[in-house]
Amino acid sequence: MKILQILPSLDDGGVERGTVDSNRYYVQHGHESWVISAGGKRVAEITRDGGKHVTLDVKSKNPLTALLRAWALRKVLRQIRPDIIHFRSRVPGWLTLLANAAHDLKIPTVSTMHGLNHPCFYSSVMVRADQVVCVSTAGLAFVNEHYPWVNHDKITVIPRGVDLDTFNPDNLNHQWMKAFIEEYHLEGKFVATAIGRVSALKGIDTLVRAAAIVRKQLPQLTVLIVGAPQKNQENVMEALKVLTEELELSDCVHFTGSQRNIPEIAALSDVVCSCNTKKPESFGRTVAEALAMNTPVVAAKHGGVLDIIREGEDGFFFEPGNVSALCDALMAIKQSAFHDLRTHIAENFTADLLAQKTLAIYEALLQTQRA
Repeated sequence: MKILQILPSLDDGGVERGTVDSNRYYVQHGHESWVISAGGKRVAEITRDGGKHVTLDVKSKNPLTALLRAWALRKVLRQIRPDIIHFRSRVPGWLTLLANAAHDLKIPTVSTMHGLNHPCFYSSVMVRADQVVCVSTAGLAFVNEHYPWVNHDKITVIPRGVDLDTFNPDNLNHQWMKAFIEEYHLEGKFVATAIGRVSALKGIDTLVRAAAIVRKQLPQLTVLIVGAPQKNQENVMEALKVLTEELELSDCVHFTGSQRNIPEIAALSDVVCSCNTKKPESFGRTVAEALAMNTPVVAAKHGGVLDIIREGEDGFFFEPGNVSALCDALMAIKQSAFHDLRTHIAENFTADLLAQKTLAIYEALLQTQRA
């Protein structure tokens, strides 16, 4: 099978990581794997793993250049002639539908709704593919509520997966961990970590405010905010730093910026926190990755994390934005013992399982098209 995945870029993020993981699986199982994006630092992983990458501007939201970029994509589709096109974001989705409308193409399409974006005509492209993948039951409920006209038969829930080779407690870079612990003075601390690009939706201010309260009971508390600000949201990072200073937490709240050694950071943390407020995580990859490293989690009680976390077994929930409830959850983590959290992830949320189930959708769709 010749598979083409299309996404805006190949830099940091869960969509990008999932594309890389899927590319590797497809190649390993004898398929021809192509990826189209505007480029990025993870392109090298696509080609290293045996896939092929084409650089096109499928990222810009400029409507004035959309037709020209769709024409360029159409030209590439005619050259590649994939059996399946899998688009993973809204701009690539619209460009795909425009390019694929040519009478000599009409290639079967699959989309993955990686985010619970504001329901509108622009966002509706994600349910206009021949088959639609939701990454959680929360995603399925979102589609049913906001796009009731979509045929239920074309929607499948496939949770996103963790690369268990990368997120493996037995494959840690202990030398790097030692240096990181020394840099941020983490020895003997209770480390609560938030991982991911910093934006207004992540609710990290809730964690900072909770830290000001919890440290009175738990003086060894240290908070790590791991990630760079999302594009055009640098002001959010600055506001968090100001809040940290106002609450006199500069000695225990650390902004590490973007980091590549996420498995090591998850492993050295005592708890990983997912604090989304208004907009929930569609899945909650950082939560699943933390559990794969046997690190418990606390998470705002909405969205895709409800599929992952077993209350009291893997960690604890708190009501979104509720600082007091987050304080209670953090203290509960400190007072609890957790064992073999990785098994739950290995049985239900792996990158290989995700790719395997996605391939089954491709094959079924192709059989339907041939019938």
